[in-house]
Amino acid sequence: MLSWRHKPIVLRDLRTGDAPRLAKLHANAFHRGWGEDEFERLIASASSLGEGAAFSERGSLLGFILSRIAANEAEILSIVVDPTSRRRGIARALLSNHLDRLRERAARELFLEVDEENTGALAFYENFDLKPVGRRQAYYPRVSGGRGTALILRRALD
Repeated sequence: MLSWRHKPIVLRDLRTGDAPRLAKLHANAFHRGWGEDEFERLIASASSLGEGAAFSERGSLLGFILSRIAANEAEILSIVVDPTSRRRGIARALLSNHLDRLRERAARELFLEVDEENTGALAFYENFDLKPVGRRQAYYPRVSGGRGTALILRRALD
């Protein structure tokens, strides 16, 4: 259990039964949210690794992180925190723990994609030593139309 300002952050492995909550969290965070069936398949996959965060053992998930591992590379597919629970250390706890778990699974490099206009996320990832190594033009659909560029971030896990 990790804490922030005396409020415990409880981390646990994701389960397929979490799919409805994960889909709701994801839909609140992204223009095109993933469905329950997508989460069920990802969580059930042996190549996936995911944790959820709550403020108590039986509390509703307030955030999650989900990665896929192939050989010695890992890719964070999504990290989401409920908007009403942001700035409480949940994302930091999730990513810190996740990095350790990826190392335990023999991952040596970590990648993720983030919208280049998401300055808050970019600052957060910079604190974890994730650096831009590439771009995907017109990758993210915008609510207002058009498409945004994704930055590909990388970090060694050795």
